[in-house]
Amino acid sequence: MKKSEKEKRKSMPKRKAQSRNDSFSDMGIEPPKIYREAQKNIVSRQDKARRSSNGSRKNNDENITRAEKRNRDNKKRKKKNKLRKILIYILLVLVVVSVGAVLSLTAFFHITDITVSGNEKYATEEIIAQCPIDIGENLFLADTKSAKEKLEKNLPYIYNAQIKRKLPYTIEITITEAQSSYYISNKDKTYILLDDKLKVLETNAQKAQGIEISKASIKTCVPGEKIQFKDDTTGSCLIQIAQVIKDNNFNEITAIYSNSAEENYVVYDKRITFELGSCDNLENKIYQGLASCEKLDETNPNVTGNMDISGGKSIYFAEK
Repeated sequence: MKKSEKEKRKSMPKRKAQSRNDSFSDMGIEPPKIYREAQKNIVSRQDKARRSSNGSRKNNDENITRAEKRNRDNKKRKKKNKLRKILIYILLVLVVVSVGAVLSLTAFFHITDITVSGNEKYATEEIIAQCPIDIGENLFLADTKSAKEKLEKNLPYIYNAQIKRKLPYTIEITITEAQSSYYISNKDKTYILLDDKLKVLETNAQKAQGIEISKASIKTCVPGEKIQFKDDTTGSCLIQIAQVIKDNNFNEITAIYSNSAEENYVVYDKRITFELGSCDNLENKIYQGLASCEKLDETNPNVTGNMDISGGKSIYFAEK
């Protein structure tokens, strides 16, 4: 059936549009977009809103009076001036602090006096002579940590040297003196004296003081330094035992010794030897031994022997 003229005219624009799009594609150009009615309405509303906003802003600027505008500008100016003053103040503070720090490290606070208190074993002059801090040195640059270490090493009976700066020109040294907590017998009937940290106090003392460390093979023994044993394991065990005795004030203990990691001993009142075994649970083991000794002393205060508490639970006593 042949198409009517009206139908032919309806199909004509579509072919023209198609041919126009094809020509744009051949030229490498994207064909123009055809907006639908809804899209046109959206764009139109956006344009109206933009124009309305610009218009209202202009109207607001036009509606405010000259006095209101002046007040608004004055507020902005005051805010800027306040911020500028704060920044200038901060800069001035930083400058003053920097200048003060430089002057304190150069021109001011030079040490004029070193005081010493708490000392009996050593004279004040001897302590000051061993202290590496000098008169005239800057108070804040003085190395108090190094001075503390040197005093405690060079003067062994100083257990703790507390060094403080006292403004404006003074160094204060407060001495805590060491006590002999352990001793080791020498072959010439003299004694090595040690503090509770096993630091060597003397190597040829004429009198024994403290708890005896027996059966110990010594590697190095230098006054002011910790004693070193030939067997590192033995030394470690002795240090652990000494620490437990110090922490718990086991004053009844009169001797300690170690043969190996599994053979450690303490002696109660020079009469009863506690066989501790390893260094595990030392505190509990010694407490059990002391409690058992109290019961033994009730019936026989002079009893001697060996008490095996190495198991940690059962206790076996063999009287000599």
